Amino acid sequence: MAERVCRTCGTPENGEAAFCHVCDTYLGWSVNTNTAVPPPGGGALAPPPPPPPGTRPDTPAQSRPPVDAPRRDRVLPPVASLTQAEVVVSPEAPATFEVSIKNDSTIVDAYEIQLADPPSWLTLVHGESNLLPATVRTVLITLAVRPGAVAIAQRVTMPIVVRSSVDPTQATPLEIVVVVPRSGPQAVVSTHPQVIRLSDVTEGTFTLLLDNRAANFARRYHLSASDPEDVVRVGFVPSAVDLPAGGSAEAAVRFTAPAPPPGKEVSRQLTITATDPEGSVPVTVTIAQSTAAAPDSLPVRVRLEPAAPALVDTGVTAVNVVLDNRGGRSLVKFNLSGRDPGGKVRFQFDHTRVAVQAGTLGYVRVVVETSLPPRGASESRPFSVTALSDDGHEAEATGTLELSSRPDAITTAALHIHPEHLATKGRKGSYTVDLDNRRGAEPLHVQLSGADEYGTARLAFQPAVLLVPPGQTARAGLVVQNARPAAGATESRRVQVRATSATGSVTAEATFTQHAENLRRLWAVLTVLLGVCVLLPGVILWAMAPELSNDTIESAVNQVADAANTGQMPDPTAVGTTAAAALLLLLMLCGGLMLLGLTGGGRMVRAAAIVAAVCGVGVLAASGLAIGLPFVVGGAVLAFAGGVMLRR
Repeated sequence: MAERVCRTCGTPENGEAAFCHVCDTYLGWSVNTNTAVPPPGGGALAPPPPPPPGTRPDTPAQSRPPVDAPRRDRVLPPVASLTQAEVVVSPEAPATFEVSIKNDSTIVDAYEIQLADPPSWLTLVHGESNLLPATVRTVLITLAVRPGAVAIAQRVTMPIVVRSSVDPTQATPLEIVVVVPRSGPQAVVSTHPQVIRLSDVTEGTFTLLLDNRAANFARRYHLSASDPEDVVRVGFVPSAVDLPAGGSAEAAVRFTAPAPPPGKEVSRQLTITATDPEGSVPVTVTIAQSTAAAPDSLPVRVRLEPAAPALVDTGVTAVNVVLDNRGGRSLVKFNLSGRDPGGKVRFQFDHTRVAVQAGTLGYVRVVVETSLPPRGASESRPFSVTALSDDGHEAEATGTLELSSRPDAITTAALHIHPEHLATKGRKGSYTVDLDNRRGAEPLHVQLSGADEYGTARLAFQPAVLLVPPGQTARAGLVVQNARPAAGATESRRVQVRATSATGSVTAEATFTQHAENLRRLWAVLTVLLGVCVLLPGVILWAMAPELSNDTIESAVNQVADAANTGQMPDPTAVGTTAAAALLLLLMLCGGLMLLGLTGGGRMVRAAAIVAAVCGVGVLAASGLAIGLPFVVGGAVLAFAGGVMLRR
């Protein structure tokens, strides 16, 4: 392939190279292409330009590596500016504007122009943006609404980025104000259904539909209605409808129209108008009404208001007897009376003789009285009022007395003792007693009392009388006192507390546990320790006696040993001194065994005490010294007594 020669630095490149590997100049432009061709008129090819400094002239073109991408360190952000600050975009008319771009880099670059955060409804298209170094170009940009998308009427600032295609990190931000004008016709208003049929009724409803999908801005319509006769009363929910841009909404329409005469039909045209600042949109709905033919004369109807009165803690109420003669053609006179199937209801009418004009209503007040049900119970008692006309026709209205009596406060009260389990080492224990009247409807006055299951403990309350308002709680203190159990024993007893009112009582229980410590072992240990302490002075006194000094004992031991070696009879005094010394050592060992025996059941202590007493007598017999005997014997006796107390 033919060579290309860079016109900037003169470096020859192979034909496939797109950029100069020395100066990064783009080789694709015709002005920068220097292909080796024969000179005019034939002859040899013109010699290529000299190679740049630092290269070997004999290096073949095939040995140079092709360089297809420029170095990014030569890329600088472009210098860009808008020719205008604001454009208007509509679905019918895209907006065009120009961007002036200057290439400050030392290489040829192509620039991409994009929206930094494009909305879904907007597209950007731009023309060619290839620039030589240090050149300026004006690029035409088109902003258009994406087909099928709804562009809401708005004024928004759009960020634009002019970015290098060689190094995308080199970019210049711009901003342009995009204005989407309001467009679209008035909303389409319709009703569902378009014809409303009413039979023997005067009220009806239908749905009003408002469609704003053809407009790109929101509307607010105020609704109104009219009819030629001005007899239809209309209510809208809501009365003002907010339509979003490109959206739709509904409103519920309720109306009341006067009924036609009996047996007649009438058709009314109701016009609904939706009005906004740009005008109004009317829609017409047809109301077809019909009424059944009226009978010659309707009988008088009787009802009670209220028909089922609810009475709480009272048995007296007043109800109205309504005499309906609106379907009659003449005056009717009645005699009123009350009936009670259970015989527990009494009636007191304001008037027992009543006359009701045709086409009107008559009202008579009656006081109904009955007895209350038991406390906390409810009961339904039916009754009826009869209207007997002069022509013998009778009409009856039934009712029910819903009676309830709130329960006595003591029946809903709750008694709690805290803590439920109390353990103590003493004679007394303290509790708190809570009386809960939160479910009661009346004040609760109670006397507190209590006893334990054995009847031996004393219970004291502070205070002993509680007055608890409805919906609240009250607290009292309780002190339980009982004699301590035997040493080392534990006793538990149930304590019952009762809150008594004039009509009943509530109870609660808790457990009172007493534990008495056993001090026998402590006294036993102290007795043994005292015995050892008394025994040791006796041993010390014997050990300090001249007859049992170290020299005397050593001399006696030597004499006994010599006599044994020679086969002669030893000196009795030396033998006694030696035996006394041995017994003193045994006494000290017994004292140690007494202390060691404290961890057991006392057998070792008792044995050591006996041995110690015997050893003390032996020391007396061997040495003839009685100075330590009282201490040793007394200590042994005390230790033996402690050993007996240690017995389990």
